[in-house]
Amino acid sequence: MKRAAIVLLSTPLLFAAGCSASSQPSSAPAAPPAVSPTTSATGKATATTSAATTATATATATGKASGKPAATPRCHTGDLKLKIGDGSGAAGTSYVALLFTNASDHTCTLYGYPGVSWVTGDQGTQVGSPFKRGGTQKKVTVTLKPGKAAHTIVQSSDAGFFDAAECKPTAVRGLRVYPPDETASVFVSSTGNQCAAEGVDVGTIWAITPGTKLDPS
Repeated sequence: MKRAAIVLLSTPLLFAAGCSASSQPSSAPAAPPAVSPTTSATGKATATTSAATTATATATATGKASGKPAATPRCHTGDLKLKIGDGSGAAGTSYVALLFTNASDHTCTLYGYPGVSWVTGDQGTQVGSPFKRGGTQKKVTVTLKPGKAAHTIVQSSDAGFFDAAECKPTAVRGLRVYPPDETASVFVSSTGNQCAAEGVDVGTIWAITPGTKLDPS
């Protein structure tokens, strides 16, 4: 009786084992489809573009919300018309206003000193040394609306006050002027005699100030 009980108990175990073996699939399931590198790159680019667009929109909205006006641009050479204005002189030294008029359709600014030198001949050959910076007027930012003008003072001496052998006086046609921070120049007619020797009778250019009134004091 005890042996029969043992046989009956073991039979279900053998049956279960048999069922487990028969339930295994005949082959492994298919692998998931590979992600195309092109699709992945496109998705990344789209996400980057979307992020950049969002950042730009946020920056624009922030700027509008702040209410701050856009910075006024610097006056470029093409924005300006230059000419000689009023002048005065004493004891062989002359002071002439050089006028900068905003000829553009937008407001712009000038700050500091222009670059100035005397020139001669059809090719605009430089005569002597460029003007040095000086004068009594401090540097200020000058804001020019369309049609408005500012000025600098061109201070120079008569070449006749110097020894001819040392000065090497030369007839000049005018001035080559570079507005502050610009690399393009403007020719301004102003005839006379100036020293061609380097370092002799070097003129002085003053900082640009508002208005057109000459005031060398």
